[in-house]
Amino acid sequence: MIDWQSLFDGIILFMNWFNILLIILGLFLGVVLGAIPGLTGSLGIALMLPVTFTMDPLPAFVFLIAIYTGGLFGGAITAVLINTPGSPAAVATTLDGYPMTQKGQSGKALGLAVGSSTIGGLIGALVLLLIIQPLATFALKFGPTEMFIVALFGLTIISSVQEGGFIKSIFAGLFGVLLGTIGMTDTGAMRGTFGNVYLLDGIPMIPALIGLFAVSELFFLADKQFVAKNTSEQSYMSEILNGIKRVFKYPFNIIRSSAIGVFVGALPAAGSTIASLLSYNEAKRFSKKKEMFGKGNEEGIVAAETSNNASEGGALATMLVLGIPGSASTAMLLGAIIMQGWVPGPRLFIDQSTILYGVIFSMFVGLLFLILVGGVVSLGAGHVINIPTRILVPIIVIFALIGAFATRNLLFDAILVFIFGIIGWYLRRNKYPIIAVVLGLILGPIADKELLKSVQLHGSETLMAFFTRPVSLVLIIITVLGVLLPIIMERVNKKKTAS
Repeated sequence: MIDWQSLFDGIILFMNWFNILLIILGLFLGVVLGAIPGLTGSLGIALMLPVTFTMDPLPAFVFLIAIYTGGLFGGAITAVLINTPGSPAAVATTLDGYPMTQKGQSGKALGLAVGSSTIGGLIGALVLLLIIQPLATFALKFGPTEMFIVALFGLTIISSVQEGGFIKSIFAGLFGVLLGTIGMTDTGAMRGTFGNVYLLDGIPMIPALIGLFAVSELFFLADKQFVAKNTSEQSYMSEILNGIKRVFKYPFNIIRSSAIGVFVGALPAAGSTIASLLSYNEAKRFSKKKEMFGKGNEEGIVAAETSNNASEGGALATMLVLGIPGSASTAMLLGAIIMQGWVPGPRLFIDQSTILYGVIFSMFVGLLFLILVGGVVSLGAGHVINIPTRILVPIIVIFALIGAFATRNLLFDAILVFIFGIIGWYLRRNKYPIIAVVLGLILGPIADKELLKSVQLHGSETLMAFFTRPVSLVLIIITVLGVLLPIIMERVNKKKTAS
């Protein structure tokens, strides 16, 4: 329950111009870094963490969480404009965002993204305020068996990818899972490294995404003069505003995607990427225009970006109450808490409730400012598509290499970008869905790791553990229904049409 007195005290403590300026600065930094492939909002938190050491706790957390919020949206900008997710969480946004850009609707797509991000973030913050403790406590019930089923459920999305047909989707997904298992296992076994020490930690995600999406797209952009049709600044601004307004046409999509985002965000090690992919799949499953997904459907952008930002509330709940970070960003926020001399865990809300309620209130304020900051940055970034491709392509290559190199400071990662670029070009040319490869690459290692933990924990009783643990059993039923229901509904609709 809410401690109303602490909430009011926290709001009063927050209300000064310095905190407002920190929010605007943090949002701008997060959005810009999130929009540059490889330079995610997590990097912004890492860079600013030493700066906050001399600050009081409330301004420090307000600034860092604003960077976190901006970074979650920022990845959508390049995902929409040049088919390059600025962060892994924006992968699902590329599926319909970039096709809208190719139709000359990039302004509307960016408006949909910023509007959905704001609403999803507000719902996530509201949930964080209302049910932070019950939600975080429930997340503790998810052990290795439950997390394996969550990853498996995510992999079932591959079957719903229509591009290229079912067989090609399955092959692409299996190829992604195969790539995801490269590296050293928790038991010390080497798989698929061919003696290369740079692959011991597996395929790095950022270079792989940049290569599959950005570099592979450059092969096709080389034949074009522009990415899309030119748009005047005045009409572009009206397109962004129109996109923001159109978000409210999909209330059920917003509610469903926010619920998925908060729930998945609260799960340790799940994060915004899985949340956005699951929400995109559910939006497609419940849509009356399934065939339009992947061709510039507004519902796809709304689902992905709403869930992406709603996950922030769930992730912060788990981090604040249990001291369990679910991502790189929350791990660094946890470091900021420890730097202030606080002890993360259940007593944190008892000992520091006023300041933490002030921080949660700052999230609401920050998300309202996100429309302004995100809209302004989107308006400036929108001019990218008006740059001739002969100039744009070399610039994208440079940023792709910088982003890939910045993740681990290794030249090998820059080489990986070109390798995955060629792989992505081949897959596109032969109608294999790249998103299926990405799903396998992201969820394969999670499933592999959690299955190993389950075997280590339950031994010969591992199989029974999946069915005897209540949460795991419910997730299995949901997964089976998620696979079978679309098939059954499709056959029923065919019979109705035939009759």
